[in-house]
Amino acid sequence: MTPSTPPAASPSGSAGSAAGAVAAYLRGLEQTGTVSRAVRRQRGWALREALLFAALRARRDPALPLAPDERAVLDQHTGGVRLADLFTDDFAEQWLTHADATLRGATPVPATQRARITSLRALAAATGHDLPAHREPKPLLRGLLTEPQITTALRALTQRLPGRGPDDHVRLAAILSVMAAWPVRSAALADLRLTQLHDRPGGITLDVAAEGELLGGPVRTVWVSIRSNSRPGGPRGSAPLPPGMPLRPRGLQRAYARSVEAANAVHHGLPGFPLPRSLDLLRRSVEQSVPRR
Repeated sequence: MTPSTPPAASPSGSAGSAAGAVAAYLRGLEQTGTVSRAVRRQRGWALREALLFAALRARRDPALPLAPDERAVLDQHTGGVRLADLFTDDFAEQWLTHADATLRGATPVPATQRARITSLRALAAATGHDLPAHREPKPLLRGLLTEPQITTALRALTQRLPGRGPDDHVRLAAILSVMAAWPVRSAALADLRLTQLHDRPGGITLDVAAEGELLGGPVRTVWVSIRSNSRPGGPRGSAPLPPGMPLRPRGLQRAYARSVEAANAVHHGLPGFPLPRSLDLLRRSVEQSVPRR
């Protein structure tokens, strides 16, 4: 089996056990390594929840919240769920509509709904089923940041700490300043080099270089880690990493999200807040509200 081939989940017949098919599918993901560990965790969570929700549907109206002792009872009945039960005309629709409130006591979140349907679609492909028609959950659109709001947010960040220490505070203000002038994807932002920044009277000038010019050569990155970290390896399973290591796109996104969470809590209610926790949402907001230089 090649890495691009989806792992087969068996049994695939309409009368087969859904729990068995889900277990086989997740084992296949683990053995073939076709997706990341994070995706495996997400699909494991979503598909096990699908079994629980299908067991609930077989017993009563799924729109009603779970009773305190009902989850343990449902866990014992997931083995009776047929694989075909997950691909009926109304399962996906009800699962997306009611799962958050019924199983988690939470408000539906579009990102969670998309994770559910992506996982069900992957299971359908692995077992040879067609996914029934359903309404795709749409992302919630955040109000666009205007240039005055960005100015206000920057002023707040430079006058009051967001609660995570001065280094996080300065880096967050710097990210917002750069994105306000140059709204780019996280990969290009992470590739920003010190040679592209020039100290001028009245501020810093940013020279935007073509992507090809950023490849190769010594690392002179702008965005670095603030605290020590670790990586796999070493005699105890992990090797220490000192502060000041270059942040790759995923690490930069995590660092940005942590600092934004603290800043939003401190500056709640001010114009420009809450800042979006995703660099991609920040980019889309800024590039539509600030003319490109």
